[in-house]
Amino acid sequence: MPVVFNVAEGAGIPLEQLLHRQTTHLQARDDRISDMSGDTISIRIEWPGYPSFTKQIASKDWKKTRSPNTRERLAVKVAGAVHSFFKEHAKTQCDPPNSRWRIGPNGIRIEQLALVSLHRVSQGSWQPKLCLLRDDA
Repeated sequence: MPVVFNVAEGAGIPLEQLLHRQTTHLQARDDRISDMSGDTISIRIEWPGYPSFTKQIASKDWKKTRSPNTRERLAVKVAGAVHSFFKEHAKTQCDPPNSRWRIGPNGIRIEQLALVSLHRVSQGSWQPKLCLLRDDA
């Protein structure tokens, strides 16, 4: 079952808000996400025209006692992984057949994306579902 990231206006929370920890409107943000086994999980990003990208993040909150991450904390960590992908591939040439998916100043920017959900693709490996925000959003 995917982990969803909703706000009152609908599905998805802008990545830019997550990167700035502006999460007060994230629904069920304090819910603990307990269906992640192990101490870390891999966040996989499969972006058309770019090599596969994987980043390890902690699946537990270690602040007080070892407990599952909250939806809010998980969303912020996933946004950080997407940001890492954008930084790592900022100067990577996008394969021509996928040029409409190009990232960077002349393509899709992180400010234009929202995190909708997180899906388990294999044991310990999760993939975010992102959506492109409307220009007038």
